Amino acid sequence: MPRGEPSSADQDLIERLAALGLRVSAAQLERWRAAGLLPGHARRWLGRGRGSMSVLAEETVAVAAALGRHARPGRDLRWTVIAWYAEAGLLAGPGGLAVPEPPWPAVRESLLWAVSRSRAQHLVVRARTAGGGGEEAQDAFYAEAGRVAGRGPAGLPHPDEVRRLVVDDPGGAWDRGPERGQRRAVMHLAAAAGMGAAEVGGEVLVEALAALMPGVDWAPVAESAQQAEREGSLESWLEAGTLVDPLARLRAAGEEEMTAARSVARILNLVGFLYVMHGLLMPDNPFLARLRARIDESGFALVVSQLVPQMASPSGVPHALAMCLSPEIAVVAALLEELIDEQAGAGQGLLSLPGAEEGGAGAFMQTWIDRLHELRDRGLDSVGEGGGPGSAVTAVPEP
Repeated sequence: MPRGEPSSADQDLIERLAALGLRVSAAQLERWRAAGLLPGHARRWLGRGRGSMSVLAEETVAVAAALGRHARPGRDLRWTVIAWYAEAGLLAGPGGLAVPEPPWPAVRESLLWAVSRSRAQHLVVRARTAGGGGEEAQDAFYAEAGRVAGRGPAGLPHPDEVRRLVVDDPGGAWDRGPERGQRRAVMHLAAAAGMGAAEVGGEVLVEALAALMPGVDWAPVAESAQQAEREGSLESWLEAGTLVDPLARLRAAGEEEMTAARSVARILNLVGFLYVMHGLLMPDNPFLARLRARIDESGFALVVSQLVPQMASPSGVPHALAMCLSPEIAVVAALLEELIDEQAGAGQGLLSLPGAEEGGAGAFMQTWIDRLHELRDRGLDSVGEGGGPGSAVTAVPEP
């Protein structure tokens, strides 16, 4: 708790933040400083024995604003640091300054803390314990892994599938076959990370990877896995500790590597949003169609779409960053970024209506909103005519 009244600089800081719509107390400022997140104020000497006064720096305002945007009552400061790190370097708003970087030691500690307490990491730890505990311990692991995988998200459905349910077949059934395969894949990869690749076998490992990254030609990988099994080198072939253990990946990454992974995550988050929103009737254009085709062809469509909800939540950000440390994911991001740069280089916006000469993104968004309103009205009419809860408005499955 602060001692006495806040300094004049702190009072100025609180007022500056209030003007930005952020309510921050002097006690919060003290806690942030104690945690090493908020810099102290510089002192200016008044001369002739008049002492000194604290001076508010613009950098301090930017840091406090970043903390204030993400702080919540009862929220651990480490979640606040992760949310801050996810937006660092971006503009805080129209005409705003770039969000400053949080201290790297605090970022690293927060990322490792978040992943160490996650369900995914819990599975890996349980698998390691089960690996030396005999058949009964292994059976218990698989039973728990099945329960955890069944509760966790398996990724978003393909946008074409969502579009079908919204427009063509309101109230229709969502094909959950791919989802079940993805959940099994997560369980097998966790077992490989904790108990060793031999526990699962090369064939099952490749099948698990194919379920999570469909569209990739896995035949050469399957041959390589079979060869490694014959030679007894499957463990080194898989490098399971870094492939499916996000905590190991984050521990091994330095500040520059993590910054690069964050850039990859931001690119994939953008294209993932454009990809996913096609299912929710976002207007189409040749660029967006090419982008979706490139994502599908890459074989990483599930990864790209899953990054959208992950990057929207502090609990998902560490896993997204760990995933984007992979060189293969970075290559996909670079290819998609090339497509975006090509579109921009041609003087065409990402969001434009085919054949429209004016309006740009504003007209694009208004067309999208109008179509959603039309769908809503159609669904309400259907309910009024006895259409029931299976109307177009309620047909979109929860991810």
